[in-house]
Amino acid sequence: MPRCFVTGCKSGYDSAKSAAEKRHFFKPPNETSRLQEWQHAIPRSDRELMSSCVVCDLHFQEADLVKNFVHNIRGDVVVIPRDKWSLKDDAVPRLFPNCPKYLSKPLRKRKAPAVRSPLQPKRRNVQDDAEQENTAPNTFDYGERDGSVSGSVTLDSTQSLFEELSTMAQEGRRLQGWSTELVDSVVVQGRPRRRESPPA
Repeated sequence: MPRCFVTGCKSGYDSAKSAAEKRHFFKPPNETSRLQEWQHAIPRSDRELMSSCVVCDLHFQEADLVKNFVHNIRGDVVVIPRDKWSLKDDAVPRLFPNCPKYLSKPLRKRKAPAVRSPLQPKRRNVQDDAEQENTAPNTFDYGERDGSVSGSVTLDSTQSLFEELSTMAQEGRRLQGWSTELVDSVVVQGRPRRRESPPA
């Protein structure tokens, strides 16, 4: 009986024979690139994987194993169990139960798009929103070019803010401490910098 190439695996050894469980063995592929892929996946550095070596079914994922013949006879699907299992063309050994856990690299299963649950909207903190509304300035004092305050405006939305700022820029009014200009349908605001002491 062949013995499994994977380090620590006892499949095929006389001491591990069990009448209840039959092991299936697979030869590595003949293609050089696929053989190297298997060699890289199997955690063994003392021997090189050759085409005469075998790997048992314990090291493959269930999806990689072909255990049945499936035939369509006059519209009916007939499934016949195989005596000798085979592998899918892209199968690579990924499970190593007798080695440290980090060496096993099972493929992550993804749900089909129709089965996935829709994205949940991000939860917003209601308290933060209330604080932001309370602290957001929506009342502005405006004045004439000489700096005297002549009124205040309370605004509800960004659009009305833009319209009010545009009107103020066209009329020459300004926010207290700010200069407002309308340039190509863009409201430009600036705050002059004041120095505490004159330059030396």
